[in-house]
Amino acid sequence: MATLLPPPKRQKVYHGVPAPEPEAPKPSPHIVVQFVSEEDGQPLAPAVNLPANVSREGLEAIVNKLNTKDEDPVPFAFHIALPAESTTPGAPTRIAISKSIEEDVLSHPSQAFSPEDVFVVHCAPQAVFKVRPATRCSSTLSGHTSPILCASFSPTGNLLATGSGDCNARLWDLFTETPSHVLSGHKGWVLCVEWEAMERKLATGGHDGQVRLWDPKTGKPIGDALKGHTKWVTSLSWEPIHLNSSAPRLASSSKDGTVRVWSTLTRRCEYTLGGHTASVNVVRWGGGGLNGKGVLYTASSDRTVRIWDAESGRPLHTLKDHAHWVTTLTLNTDFVLRTGPFDHLGKKTTSDSEGKSP
Repeated sequence: MATLLPPPKRQKVYHGVPAPEPEAPKPSPHIVVQFVSEEDGQPLAPAVNLPANVSREGLEAIVNKLNTKDEDPVPFAFHIALPAESTTPGAPTRIAISKSIEEDVLSHPSQAFSPEDVFVVHCAPQAVFKVRPATRCSSTLSGHTSPILCASFSPTGNLLATGSGDCNARLWDLFTETPSHVLSGHKGWVLCVEWEAMERKLATGGHDGQVRLWDPKTGKPIGDALKGHTKWVTSLSWEPIHLNSSAPRLASSSKDGTVRVWSTLTRRCEYTLGGHTASVNVVRWGGGGLNGKGVLYTASSDRTVRIWDAESGRPLHTLKDHAHWVTTLTLNTDFVLRTGPFDHLGKKTTSDSEGKSP
C-alpha cells in the first residue's frame, strides 16, 4: 500500500505577491569598552570586548558583574563624552546610552566614533529605594496589662513611648529592647503620647482629661498634671523647634470640643480655642502663619477643619467640605528640608539656637 504524504503548506501571499524573505541580521562589530565611575573617573574594571549591539540592560548587568563592591544589583545610567573637536556651542557634550552603543553612539550624527575606538563609558549609579519584607519579629515588649492604645518613637529613635488601658505609659529602650521607665499618674486610659522635638520632654493625654509632662531620662513627672479639659484628651502637638527652641508650647485637643495651648514654663493654659461644635479629634502645629509665628490646624467631628493663628489664637480659616467626621490630619512638608536636631551620627545640638537653625 502506497504511503500518502501530506500536502505541502500553502505559501502566504500578500496582494498576490509571495512574502519577501526575511533579512538576515547585520553583523555587529566588536568594540572595546572601558567602564569608569562618574564621580572620580576611575575604572570600575578592566576594559572588555563586547558586541556593539549589547543593550543598555546588558551593559548594566555586565557592570554589576564586574563590580564586586555591591552585593545587590545597582541600576546605572550610561553616557559617553563627545570629543572637544566634535562639539558645537550650545549643543550637548555627551551621548546618553538608552538603547545600545551601536544605535546611540556609532550612529550619532557627529560621526565622532568608529568601531576601532576605545569607548570610555561613564557609569552613574541611580538612587534605589528598597523595601525589605518584615520576615520576623525582632522582640516582644511585654509589660502592659491592658491593650496598647498609642505609641510614638522618640526623635532619635532610641526610645519608644506607649500608652495603655492600664492607665500607664511606658518607655522602652530600643537598643536593648527592654523596659526603661513606667510613667504612672493618669487616672484613666492613656490615649495619646507625643515627644518634644528635642527629646527633652514627653507629653501624655488621658481619658481623665489631664495632660502630663515627663522627663524621659528619669521617668519622673515634670510638675503636676495640666488640668482644664472636661472630657478626655484626643491629641497632642508640640510647637515646632524653629519657632520656639527653648520652651516650646503644647497644644491638646479634647472630646469637649476645645483645644488648649499650654505654656511649659508657667504650666498654665495660655488660651483656649473654642470654635468647634463637636469633639476635636486631632491638632497639628505648623510653621508659617501671620509674621511666621506658626499655625494651628484642628479637625473635628463637626465635619470642619479650622486654622488658627498660634500666637493670638485668632481663627484664620474654616474648611467645611467634609461630609462626615474628620478624624485624621497631616501637614505637607514636600517643600521643606530640615536637618537636625539629630542626624544619623547621633550628634545632638549644643544649644537652643543651634537646634533652631535649619
